[in-house]
Amino acid sequence: PPMLLSRSLRSGRPRLRYLSSSTTHAAVCTELGAPLQYQLWDLPTIKPGEVKVRVAGTGVNFAEILQAKGQYQEMKEPPFVPGNECAGEVTETAPGSKLSVGDQVICLARGSAYACDVIADEAACIKLPEAARKRDLCEAAALLVNYGTAHLALENRAAMKQGDTVLISAAAGGVGLAAIELANIMGAGKVIAAVGSEEKLKIAEAKGAASEGVIYSGIDSKGVRAAIKSAAPGNLDVVIDMVGSHVLEPSLRSLNWGGRGVVIGFAGGEIPKIPSNILLVKNISVSGLFWGAHMIHDPKTLIESANKLVKLWIAGDITPHICKKVPLEDANTAFELLESRKSTGKVVLVPPG
Repeated sequence: PPMLLSRSLRSGRPRLRYLSSSTTHAAVCTELGAPLQYQLWDLPTIKPGEVKVRVAGTGVNFAEILQAKGQYQEMKEPPFVPGNECAGEVTETAPGSKLSVGDQVICLARGSAYACDVIADEAACIKLPEAARKRDLCEAAALLVNYGTAHLALENRAAMKQGDTVLISAAAGGVGLAAIELANIMGAGKVIAAVGSEEKLKIAEAKGAASEGVIYSGIDSKGVRAAIKSAAPGNLDVVIDMVGSHVLEPSLRSLNWGGRGVVIGFAGGEIPKIPSNILLVKNISVSGLFWGAHMIHDPKTLIESANKLVKLWIAGDITPHICKKVPLEDANTAFELLESRKSTGKVVLVPPG
């Protein structure tokens, strides 16, 4: 077997190890709240319905940071390999597989994707068309969680219609930028970005948001309400919120009669309470979206959405915004970028070689 270099993400000390076909290198959570360790990781034997994928890129999501800290709703006991979305090439299949060695796929790994190789459920792999061979697979790795979340939020939960005025909070993040693109493709009359800085507003504007947006840092909920009124004098039809905190309630108060709000996350760090009288008086609805749980409860909807998004990506209608590609062995750096709010769009981990 080949001899490969392995090192600890914490110590940086190199060590040579022999790598067998059932072993890979991965960024491993060995202790909740501690830095990930780049080390050898044993792969399970492929079972019927599974494939082995050589990873070209893995998208990094905030949920994985929370999971590595033991703060996510889906708890895992160490040691485990984080990572829920990757793209790469099939290198091994089980008998009866519909995929073939050499196929390029996007993989919804639901864990284990921070690695050079992953054993994945074939049903969670989306085969890419031949045209994808001309594209950067790191873009494919940045596609499904962000765009999938944005797509289901706009189409399924908010039932967005042509001409709607849409407010998207955390709009310079991965889901936010995806939502801006998709809302415009779906015919929104106006897309308003709510962000934390002027710099992030410019990034959102470049993706198709209106030039006047909402900068919610340094102001309270009344300030947010006033900023929304200025950017959308006719009020809003749809709110896609990923901030919570002091942003959600004034956004809902800014909805028109019959407006729809979708709660996706709480990046602001505070889970706000929603006064139910707002829902009654304005006849508005507010729903939540946990995209990842669709793979368990409604995989058909998720896969249909994913296939639509792949077609849009291949056609060039959507382009994932990758702010930085980080070597897999430096996965903690990727976490720091997200936690410090220095990232925009998507951070992608790239395995060596």
